[in-house]
Amino acid sequence: MNRTIFLTAYLLLLATLCHGQSYVTIVYDSKHLAIVGENAAVRSAAEVTHGSYLSTIKDRLDDINLNVSSVVLVQDMIHRGLTEVDQALRTGLTVRQIGQIGTEIIHECNLMVQTAKDAPYLLLFAEDVARHMKNRGVNLASEVSEFVLKEGQNVLMDYEKRDALLRKIVLELRVMRALAYSMHRSMYYAKLRGILRSINPYGQYINQDRRMVDDIIHKVKILKD
Repeated sequence: MNRTIFLTAYLLLLATLCHGQSYVTIVYDSKHLAIVGENAAVRSAAEVTHGSYLSTIKDRLDDINLNVSSVVLVQDMIHRGLTEVDQALRTGLTVRQIGQIGTEIIHECNLMVQTAKDAPYLLLFAEDVARHMKNRGVNLASEVSEFVLKEGQNVLMDYEKRDALLRKIVLELRVMRALAYSMHRSMYYAKLRGILRSINPYGQYINQDRRMVDDIIHKVKILKD
């Protein structure tokens, strides 16, 4: 008897559970899934863009360092070569110009690095100039090195070849100095524009607020209709 009652109660409980499970409802919200997908796509694109920016910033810093190294290398080759010919040649006007211009280039590059410490993104505003400056620095160092190797150690003893080489170096260094100055100015003014915008942080929200108001008015009209 007890076994029969227990079995009956068990069957009733099982039937109740099965009956309750039959009413499970699955809600499918296509709009919500679409929003989730869009957010994932936007987030993925933002991560890729951010990674690209970081890579570009690193490349620009490498360009600056390489440019400084090229200038120092050219100065070292010229000074060492002139010393082997005659110590007096190291004090010549053209050689002093090379030293002065090279110092100015290095100074501008150091200023750019200092500016980039606080705001690395500013290097993105001078990407083309940095690449062009790096190429000139590398080419100049390569040309001077190849010329010295080709003509031999006594190349600087020939005053005609020596003067032509020094004039070439001065011209290239002047162009590189102008590029370095231009790059630093681009970073400076980009930073200045950012500071001016931060003085009035609400200016950028004017158009956004206007769009929100227009959207609210539009929705109110729809509800009234």
